[in-house]
Amino acid sequence: MKSLSDIELHSKIRDINIEHDEVVIGSSLEALVYCALNNVPLLSTRLSPPPHFATHNLDLTVLGIQINNNSSLWLWERLFFYLSIAGLLPLSNKGVSLRVSDNIIKAATSKARMAKITFNKLTVFDDFSVSGIGIPSTPTDQKCTVYDWFNVRSGMKHDHDTLYSEEDFVKQILFYKTLRLDGNHQSKDAVAISHLTQEELEQFEYSDINARFKTLYLMKKAGIRGARNGRDMEDKTKYKYYAVKIENTNREIIPPRPLYTPFDNIDFNYDSLSDIILNNPLKISYVHDLIQRTCND
Repeated sequence: MKSLSDIELHSKIRDINIEHDEVVIGSSLEALVYCALNNVPLLSTRLSPPPHFATHNLDLTVLGIQINNNSSLWLWERLFFYLSIAGLLPLSNKGVSLRVSDNIIKAATSKARMAKITFNKLTVFDDFSVSGIGIPSTPTDQKCTVYDWFNVRSGMKHDHDTLYSEEDFVKQILFYKTLRLDGNHQSKDAVAISHLTQEELEQFEYSDINARFKTLYLMKKAGIRGARNGRDMEDKTKYKYYAVKIENTNREIIPPRPLYTPFDNIDFNYDSLSDIILNNPLKISYVHDLIQRTCND
């Protein structure tokens, strides 16, 4: 089956009709793994790859992957590629909005064309720019995940990968190889991860500035020091060090996923990756064959 990107080459074709037994909406790693296991097409209005520092503890042999790689982004990129090659991304990444009515999805694309996708079952992982799937609710006890990204200017080289605190504000600090330097190196930048309510996000106490101060405090407490600053004049066997220095680059706020009630032939999947693999046995398909033939070379 041709993808929508192929069909759009013919400018006179305005209406595209596609039929599938099951269709998935979303583009998270969970959605891609679900589609690869069940051999079903994926529609999305935005791309949602995991952060480059994210890892997983999945047994990839379930997907037919023999390579030992725990990078979530690596897995997302490869599954996206294989789903595309297998014709399971009918909108490619050109979807702008999706409207669901009965068993039909009307998709508006970036080139102002319309596509109709008929389904018997719809599984939703992401409701961004999707209408006709009911009214969601957001429990008040759910919190946003907040990423505060920092460029480390002094104190880039150390043995720490993760630091923790007992509070939800700067709950975890992850150190990763900086993307600002090329080549093989051990220099690290940092991201602080917090879990905050919407009310807390509006308070200065939980601002990105204070996230920087707390991150500095935890780094110093862990013994991380800045760059060397020559030898100690009173003890030539010791070195002096600059203070740790970090700077805010941006704050990324991930709101809690709204909760929907399943109805008719529409299901909303909130499963974890491990549960998705446990509940969806692999269906031998062209996607599986592609992975077997190319991903493990």
